[in-house]
Amino acid sequence: MNQPAFEFHDLSAGYGEKTILRELSGTIMPGEVTALIGPNGSGKSTLIKALGGFLPFTGRLSLLGREVNQTPRRELGRLIGVVAQQANVKAAFTAYDVIGFGRLPHQPLLGRTTAEDERAVLNAAERLGIEHLLFRPVTELSGGERQRVLLAMAVAQDAPVCLLDEPTSAMDPCQALRAFTLMKELAREGKTVVVVAHDINAALSCADSFIALRSGQIIARGRAVDLSAAVLEALYDIPFIPYVSSRGDTVWHPVSNRS
Repeated sequence: MNQPAFEFHDLSAGYGEKTILRELSGTIMPGEVTALIGPNGSGKSTLIKALGGFLPFTGRLSLLGREVNQTPRRELGRLIGVVAQQANVKAAFTAYDVIGFGRLPHQPLLGRTTAEDERAVLNAAERLGIEHLLFRPVTELSGGERQRVLLAMAVAQDAPVCLLDEPTSAMDPCQALRAFTLMKELAREGKTVVVVAHDINAALSCADSFIALRSGQIIARGRAVDLSAAVLEALYDIPFIPYVSSRGDTVWHPVSNRS
């Protein structure tokens, strides 16, 4: 059996004196896309930050067998690629520069960019379809284009784990589909992908498994194909009806519970 990518026990985390996550226990497996689902304020983004080592926490949290709170930040940078929910690049870096930031954990301090770094940047841009944006300042790009650049940065980083918080929220449907397809490809390449998306159908279209959060606690988890209407109603306080497409995909639709 594969070693879990993440293993956590009695994990609690929050901001200052405000606790958001309350004694979570579970595992996240490698080579899979795990979707974090739940209503606003349920703790999805907080869990992403805790997994990435960006928040203090209590309890146990390990990444690939290493205790996260005992792992140096630079080493975590080689292990985890992150796309934050509200990432914002204000300086006039080009898209090429920003994607190249993903290579910094692999470079010695004050080291020069190598041919391998350049190949990683160009490959990531190609996978996101943004080769034509490489030498434009990111401040001139649309929100969706900037998100594709940030996702390319995580791809160029080539870390075994990708933590993605609402990575497609500003993308049009075509580009969001491309991004979710890429997530599936990364998982098939052996990477661990954890993604937060409010569009549960889009997230589940690429997910192997799900973790359902509400009020800072896990109320359900399992294989994506086994998600039920009961779990969704417990999450969002509204009934859901499944529809099956001509391709056999299940799509969930919320319905009014008023008579």
